[in-house]
Amino acid sequence: MSDAPDPADEPQVFYSSKPRLIHMAFNIAIAPVLLYLLGAWPWPPVLPHYIVFTITTLMALRFTRKRWSAPRLVVDASGLSCGKFYAADDIYRVEPSMRAVSLKLLEDGKVKTRVISLGWASREDCQTIQHLLAQRFQRELPDDSQS
Repeated sequence: MSDAPDPADEPQVFYSSKPRLIHMAFNIAIAPVLLYLLGAWPWPPVLPHYIVFTITTLMALRFTRKRWSAPRLVVDASGLSCGKFYAADDIYRVEPSMRAVSLKLLEDGKVKTRVISLGWASREDCQTIQHLLAQRFQRELPDDSQS
């Protein structure tokens, strides 16, 4: 017998796509520019405008820092964690869809569908996550539960 760990027991951790985070932070930081383009703010900027620019830039930096190193999805032997924890024993089937996965899981004695969006992941991570989950969770649905 080998004492090597089962690869399915090792946690798989996925993070937000760095280019997507930078793009979102940039959009947050330049949002006040729209007020100039719409004509709501006169040109040239004055002190209140600079304060708004500073606040939105700080918000963008906080948004990025908060999501830069925090895992968005963790898959391990106990289940799946993506904002909410889904126990492995409750997940029956995972079906990939466009930039998302549909979980068929048992909640309150009934089989329910939960969709997890993967819009935060890179294209490669999205495909990897869909393949990994579809491979790992493929059990038969119970007959006595209602959808």
